[in-house]
Amino acid sequence: MKELISVVVGTLALYIPVSQCAQEFEQRPANKSIIQGQNVMLECSVRDLAGVLQWSKGGILLGLDPSLPGFSRYSIVRNTPSQYNLLIENTKLVDDSYYECQVSPETDNPALKARAYLTVQVPPEQPEILGYANASTIALSPDENQLTMTCEVRRGHPAATIEWYRNGNLVTENVRTSNEPVSGGSKLMTARSIITITNIADHHNSIYMCRAKHDALNKNWMQTFVKLNVLSPPGVPEITGYSSGQVIREGDTLRLLCVSKGGNPLPQVKWFRNNVEVDISHTTDPAQSMNEYLFSVRREDNGAVYRCEASNTATSAPLTAEVTLNVYFPPQTATITGGGSPVKAGQQVTLTCQSSLSNPKAVITWYSRGKIITANSDPTYTPGSNGGFTSRSSVTVTMSEQENNAMYICNAVSDNRAPVATANVTLSVLYPPGAPTIEGYSESDHVVAGKAARMTCKSVGGNPTATLKWFKGNQPLVSVSSTSGNMVTSELPFLPTPGDNNAIYKCEASNSATSSPLTALVKLTVYFAPEGVNVSMSPSQPVSGQPLRLSCVSESSNPPATIVWIKNHDQSRELRGVTEGTVPASNGGSSTTNYLNIRPSANDHNATYYCKAKNEYINKSVSDGLRISIQFGPVFQPSVSLIEMIEGESKTVDMKAVANPTSITYTLYKGGQQSSSFTPNSGKLRISNIQRGQAGNYSLKASNSIGSAYHYFQVKVKFPAEIIRFQETVYANERESASIICGVNGNPTVDNMAVWSRPGFDMSKTKQVYRNGESQIMIYDLERSDSGKFICTADNQVAQPQTKKANLVVKYFAGIDKSRQYAKAGGKHGDTVTLVCKAEGTPEMQFTWLKEDTELQSNSKYAISSTSAANIFDTKFKSRLTVRSIAKADYGTYTCKATNDRGEDQFNIRLNGTSKPDPPYDLTFVNSTKDSITFSWKPGFNGGLDQEFRIQYQRKGSKSVTTKSIDVDKSVDKIVMTIKGLELGHEYKIDVLAINELGEMWDEQQFSAKTAVSNGANPGDSSATPATRQSGDDTPVMIILVVCIVGICLLALNIALIFFFVRRRRKRMGHSGTSNHSNALELYAPGKENTYPMYPKTPSDEYHSYGTYEKNMDDLSDDFRNYEDEDVKRVFLPPPAYSNRPYSPNKLDSPPLSTHKAYLSDSRSYIDDDREGSWQYEDPYKMKGRKGTFDPQYDMGSQTVIDDDRYYDETRPKQSITDLSERSSRPPSRSVNYRTTPPPPPVRSSSKGAAINYVNHTAPPLPDRNYDADEIQQNYNPRYTPSPGSIASFSNNPNVITNPNYDGPSMRASRTNIVPDDMRGHLV
Repeated sequence: MKELISVVVGTLALYIPVSQCAQEFEQRPANKSIIQGQNVMLECSVRDLAGVLQWSKGGILLGLDPSLPGFSRYSIVRNTPSQYNLLIENTKLVDDSYYECQVSPETDNPALKARAYLTVQVPPEQPEILGYANASTIALSPDENQLTMTCEVRRGHPAATIEWYRNGNLVTENVRTSNEPVSGGSKLMTARSIITITNIADHHNSIYMCRAKHDALNKNWMQTFVKLNVLSPPGVPEITGYSSGQVIREGDTLRLLCVSKGGNPLPQVKWFRNNVEVDISHTTDPAQSMNEYLFSVRREDNGAVYRCEASNTATSAPLTAEVTLNVYFPPQTATITGGGSPVKAGQQVTLTCQSSLSNPKAVITWYSRGKIITANSDPTYTPGSNGGFTSRSSVTVTMSEQENNAMYICNAVSDNRAPVATANVTLSVLYPPGAPTIEGYSESDHVVAGKAARMTCKSVGGNPTATLKWFKGNQPLVSVSSTSGNMVTSELPFLPTPGDNNAIYKCEASNSATSSPLTALVKLTVYFAPEGVNVSMSPSQPVSGQPLRLSCVSESSNPPATIVWIKNHDQSRELRGVTEGTVPASNGGSSTTNYLNIRPSANDHNATYYCKAKNEYINKSVSDGLRISIQFGPVFQPSVSLIEMIEGESKTVDMKAVANPTSITYTLYKGGQQSSSFTPNSGKLRISNIQRGQAGNYSLKASNSIGSAYHYFQVKVKFPAEIIRFQETVYANERESASIICGVNGNPTVDNMAVWSRPGFDMSKTKQVYRNGESQIMIYDLERSDSGKFICTADNQVAQPQTKKANLVVKYFAGIDKSRQYAKAGGKHGDTVTLVCKAEGTPEMQFTWLKEDTELQSNSKYAISSTSAANIFDTKFKSRLTVRSIAKADYGTYTCKATNDRGEDQFNIRLNGTSKPDPPYDLTFVNSTKDSITFSWKPGFNGGLDQEFRIQYQRKGSKSVTTKSIDVDKSVDKIVMTIKGLELGHEYKIDVLAINELGEMWDEQQFSAKTAVSNGANPGDSSATPATRQSGDDTPVMIILVVCIVGICLLALNIALIFFFVRRRRKRMGHSGTSNHSNALELYAPGKENTYPMYPKTPSDEYHSYGTYEKNMDDLSDDFRNYEDEDVKRVFLPPPAYSNRPYSPNKLDSPPLSTHKAYLSDSRSYIDDDREGSWQYEDPYKMKGRKGTFDPQYDMGSQTVIDDDRYYDETRPKQSITDLSERSSRPPSRSVNYRTTPPPPPVRSSSKGAAINYVNHTAPPLPDRNYDADEIQQNYNPRYTPSPGSIASFSNNPNVITNPNYDGPSMRASRTNIVPDDMRGHLV
C-alpha cells in the first residue's frame, strides 16, 4: 500500500502547478547624480523575496549584514518589508561607481540583478587663464599676428564646461576644448579651452572672459577675464609758454606747457633742466598727455636748457623738444670797504663799493649829505657765473670834525626795472668812554656754591665805545659784551665755588683814546656745604651688650653744619648725638664735631652707622658711614623644623648658625642624648641612607667663644608599601567562592593601600575589602576558567608599587574525551597496541584501567603510563594502556576510569583487529582569501594502522579534479589545512579521504567553499555550504493523502481545460480563413479586437504596463496557431500617436527587463560578476508564451553555457499556458507605471526558437513590406537601440545601433555570454 501511495504522489507532483509568487523587482535602482558631501539613497524593492539580497559596488560585494561592516558610510535602509535601499552618507569621489542590487535564486525563484550608476559631482576650482591674473591687462604690439590664450578649470568631476566671451558676446570660432584627468587613475578632471585671436589691432580694449559651468555649482558660473591693450607711439611734444630769446626776470613765474598727442598708452611726459629730471607729474585726457611745469625764475636759470620728453611702451627712444632761458637779475648786495674804524682828523679814507652778480651789468652811484659824489675813476666789471657781472667803484674822503658821523651811500642798479642794491658807511673821530659800574651783586648779598650767578658791567660814551674786561683778583675771566647806542654792557656768568668766598672781582673799561683802564671792584660772599665727614668709634672692637661711642667731625661749611646719625639707610629714624662745638676751617668756613653713645647687640653686627652733616641755609648735606663688627654668640638662622624623607634616601639640610667669632662647634642630640645618626658639618646636616628607625625629635647645639644656642627639629621617614602577609595558592571548588588575603605595611598609610587585579578577568564577580593593612578579595560563583594568577599590588605613592601573584585553582571534573578516534583500537595478532584515554579536570587526575571489571596493573602483558601535572594549572591529562603481543583473548572492551577530588568518569574502548579507517568528520570552514581556502576536520579511527589523508577539490563548473596527498600531524584532535593557488571568487567542492593499507574512506559531508572576491582574508564570511546526506521521510500519512486528492483534482481540471481549448481552437479554425500572419499582429497592433493593446491608443492612456497582455484564454490560444511554421521576422512599430514621443533611457520610462540569470545550478553562482559574461539584448515586449525568442544559445529548454573551458548543461522546466495567462493578467499594481513611451520592440527571432547569436551573425533581413527611403539603412542595420544598461553597442553586434539620446553611464563590454531566461510557456 505504501508503495502505491508513493507512486501516485510522485505522478501527481509532475502536474502540480508551480507557485506564481516568484520573487521580482518592485523598484529597481536608478542612475543618480549627487554633489560630494551630500547623502544619497539608491532604492531597491523586491516583492516576495525568497533568496538573499545584497548590494555590490563596482563588482565588489558589500556583504549580507545590513550595517555593511567595512563600509562605515554605507547602510541598508528598510522602510517597508520589501525595501532594501542603500544609503550612502557624506558621499565622496570614491563612491562614484556602478551599484547592483542582487538577489540570489531560490527554488522556483530566479536570480535578480539591477544596476544603477552613482555620479558624484565635485565642484571644480576657479577658472584660470594661464599666464594672466584675473582682471589683468595684456599689452600687445600692433605688429603681432595673433594671440593664443588657454583657460583651465581643474579638479572637477565630471569635467566643467568652458565658454569664451568677447565684450559679453559668446565666441565659438578658433576655440578648442579638451578634458583630461588631473593625474593617472584620478577621476578628477581638468577642462581646458584654447582660443586663438587674429587681427590684433581690431581687438583694442576688448575684454575676453572665460566662463566655467558645472552641475555641482547649482547653475552658477565661475569666470575670469583679461583686457587686451594694443600699443602705438605718441606724437612729437610741443612747448608753449616761452620762446627762445624772450627776456624774463628773476622772480617771474614761468608756465611751461608740454603737450604730446596720441599714442597708446598715452605717453609719459617729463621735464628736464640741464639734463636733470625736474617734473614727471603729467596729466592725460582721451587724446593727449600734458605736463605743465610752473616755477619761479631764478638767476641760476639764465642760460638753462629746459627739455620736454614724451615716451610710452611703444617708443624705442623718447621724443623731445627744448627751450633756453634768458633771465635778467639785479645785484643782490652792495658792499663798502674802508672807513670802518674811527680815524683821527686830517687822515684820508678810501671807500670802495662792489656789487654782486647781475645781468645786465650794474651801474654804481655814490651819495653823501644828499649829493652825488664823483668816483675816483671809471667802474670795473668782472664776469661771473650764470652769465652775470660784478661792478666796482671807489671814492677818497679827507677826515675832519665835520666828517664825524658823516654817512656815505653806494647804490648799484642793473636796469631801470631792477631793484637797487645799497650799502653805506659812517665815518667817526676818536674820544674816551665813561667810568664802568657793576650791577647784579652788592656787598650785603651772598651766592651759593654750585649755583650759577651773573654780574653785569656797564660803560657809557666814548668813540669808539669802551672795551670791557673782567678779572678775579688778577686772573682774566671770559665774558659776553654788547653795545646799545653809546653804552657797552659786559655780562659775567659764573659758577661759585667754596674757594670764591671773600674773593675780589674787577671790571675794566678802555678804548684807543684812554691811556689806562677805568675800573670797578666787588667782594664775593659764598655759602657752601661741607664736602665730607670723618667717622670713628671707641673701643675699636665692640662686644655685644657693652657701651660703644661713635664720633663724627664735619669738614668746612659756611655757615656751620648740623650733624645727625642714621642706621642702615633708615632715613625715617634719625639719631641725635651730642654736639661739642665748631672751629674755623678752610675757605672761611667752620668745622662741627658730634658723638653718639650706643650699647650694640648681635643684630648690630655688620650694621652701618651713617653721619650726616647738613648746611641748613642752603639745604645741602654730606654723609659717610662706618660698618661695625660686633662679637656675639651663635644665633640660628630660620631653619626647617620638620624633615620628611623616604627610607634609603640621602639629603643635606641647611641648619647654619651665625656668630662672631665665626668658628662654631655643632653637636646633635636626640631625646636629650648626643646622637651620631646624622653628621652636622659647618651648619649643614648630612643625612645618608635614612632608615625608619632614625625617625624622631632632634636638637642641634651651636657654640663659640662667646656663647651657645639650640635648634629643635623633627625627622619623619616614609617607606614604600610592602607585602608582609600573602597566600601563595588557594584551592576552591567550582561554583563556590574563594578568598585571598594580602597584608601590607608602609608609611604613610593610605586608603586601599593594597588592591587586587587580574588582566582580562571579569572583576565584577569579585569583591575587595581593605581594613587595618589587609586587603581581601572574594571571588564568587567560580568557574573552571577562573583558575589563574591574581595580582596584589601594594602602593602608597612613595616608590614603585610592589606586586605578588597568588594562584587560584578551581577544582572541577570535566570527564573523559570520548571522541571517535579514541573509542577504538586495533591490531594484528602479535602486535603491540596502545589505547589512549584523555581526561580533563583539576586537581591531578588518577587513571584506572579495567578489562571485564578486572583492574589491570603494569606487568609483562600490560604497560600503564599516565601524565602528571607540570604545574598547578594543568587540566589536561592522558593515560596510555599498552597491550603487548596481542592474542585472541586480548580483544574485547577495555574500560578507562578517571578520578579526582571533584568526580569520576569511565570510557569503554574496543580493541579489535585492523580495518579500514573511519571517515573524517566535522569538516569546518575556517577562512578564505582571494587564492586560498582554509578548513579543518577531525580524523576518525585509523583502523589500527597508520593512516594518511588526501584532499580532493574541484572548481565548480570545471571537469578538472585535483587530488593531493598531505603530510599532517596525526596525533592532534583536529587537523587544519590550507589549499592555495585557487582562483579568485570561485566556488570549490572539497573532500577529505582517509587511507590505510586496508582501504580508504571519504568524509561524511559534502563540503564546498568559495574564495574571496577581493584581497584580504574573510574569516567572517565562510562562503561554505556543508550539507550532510539525509535519508528517510517522516511526512505524516494524512498529509500525503490530502496532497494526493488535491493533485488528482488539479490533474482532472487541467485535462478538461486542455480539451476545451483544443476543441475551441478547431472550431475557430474551421470558421476563419485569414492569413496566419494576421494573428501575429494581433499581439502588437491596436485594433478593435485588441482590448488591451501593447501601446495605449494615445500617449495619455497610461493605466497599464506596456508589457501586459490581457486576452482571454480562448483568444490567447488562437494567437498561437501556425506560429511554429513561421520563419518570417517582423518589425513592430508603435502607433502614430507616439511618433513625437522621444525615446528615453530612463528605467521608469521603459518596460522592465527580466534578468538573464533565471536559473542556478550547483556549479554556477547566482552572482553576475563583470567577469562572468556579457549581457545580451532582450525584447522587452515579447510575450512569455511565445516560442519565438531573441536570446542566443537557446534551444527548446536545453541550454549550453560556454565560459572559458567550462562546459555544463542545465535543463530548465517548461512553463505551462496557465503560467502565461496568469503572468499576463497580473493587476497593474504589480508592474511599473511607465510615464513615457517605451522603445519600439526589437526584431523577433525565428518562430522555431532557434538560437541566433547576434554577435557572430549578420542581421536578419527585414520583413516583406513597403519601407520609406529614410527607413532603409546601409547593410540593413536595424533602427532600434538597445535598452538602457545594455552593452550591445560594445559587442560589434550588427543588429544594434547606439542610442544617440542615451547619456547614462557607459557599460564595459568585457563580459562573457550568459544563458538568458527565455523559457517561454508551452501547453502541457
